[in-house]
Amino acid sequence: MAETNEDIENVEAWAEVINDLLWLVPIERRAEVLALATKSEESERKKREATGVRMMATPWTEQRLESFKNSPAFRHSGAITRLQSLVVQVFVRDITNNHSAEDAAGILFAPHPYGTGSGALRDYFEDLPRS
Repeated sequence: MAETNEDIENVEAWAEVINDLLWLVPIERRAEVLALATKSEESERKKREATGVRMMATPWTEQRLESFKNSPAFRHSGAITRLQSLVVQVFVRDITNNHSAEDAAGILFAPHPYGTGSGALRDYFEDLPRS
């Protein structure tokens, strides 16, 4: 039940996932969040088009480090991590509530070829203590 290349290329499916994410954002902030994300994507797209590559490895210069320290990713790293955890919890609950236990396990613990690291969710829970 892992994602396929067809899934990854499915714009309408991605839009639905983003819509699901937006339900977690306060209504009065949704347009602002989308505008900021769109602005960031446009900036990244322009960089990709200018360089012809998706990501560039660049050395950590003092200027680049200072720029990173002033970025929202750095300034709000704690909030970002907590919100990522919220998204995982909400999506896992959605999957387990809307599928049989067997199907939910198949979906959640499938190897994800488009994921990061090992691509296996269970690999990241083994050593975590329960809180």
